[in-house]
Amino acid sequence: MKSIETQGKTVDQAIELGLYKLGKTRDEVKITILEEAGLFNKARVRLSTSETSETEEEVKKLCEELLSKMDLNVKVFVEETENGINVDLGGKDTALAIGKHGDSLEAISHILNNIYNRDKNKDESIRIFVDSNNYRAKREATLVIYAKKMAARATREGHNIKLEPMTSFERRIIHNTLSDSDKVFTESAGMEPNRYVVIKLKNKENRRKDKSEDRKEETAEIENPLTVETRADND
Repeated sequence: MKSIETQGKTVDQAIELGLYKLGKTRDEVKITILEEAGLFNKARVRLSTSETSETEEEVKKLCEELLSKMDLNVKVFVEETENGINVDLGGKDTALAIGKHGDSLEAISHILNNIYNRDKNKDESIRIFVDSNNYRAKREATLVIYAKKMAARATREGHNIKLEPMTSFERRIIHNTLSDSDKVFTESAGMEPNRYVVIKLKNKENRRKDKSEDRKEETAEIENPLTVETRADND
């Protein structure tokens, strides 16, 4: 299945743009309205075809073989988009496929990308995104809240905050969430698989205070982010 997302001043305009890009008629695609037009945003739609590309078939086969070797009973759904290949996992062993804080999803995604793109040049390579039960979006929402909470704590208490080890996906969310803050900035530290984020103060006086605390080995304790409940059932 191939899909694209388009925007327009109205839903109909967004649909027509998508049909033009796909070279299809309305009867030949599945249309999903993602967002209605408003005062400050455009309408956004997704158009999907029922055609299965060779790329989708190849990625699905690779993923099924990998999951089989992991002894996981999981169904694989693959969709090609403008940004790459989306792989969604569902079924009996979904929770195991997600892993703690999504570490299994991260590993599966990393392996699939390496295998598929191993013998391809830069122009031929494709980014593969692996998810399950919309876990990544749920986890991202949780980490955005958590990052802001820890930044507020760092500012309030006047010292750096060292977070628990996270995957690269999770660390990126923390960095992006606080990138525009005028009070704190973030840095990654440590080695994989125990690499973590430190939220640091921009205020010079507080930063000097933190350096003194670091020398005394009084770094703030590791905090655990809220966890997202994962379920083994399919969407």
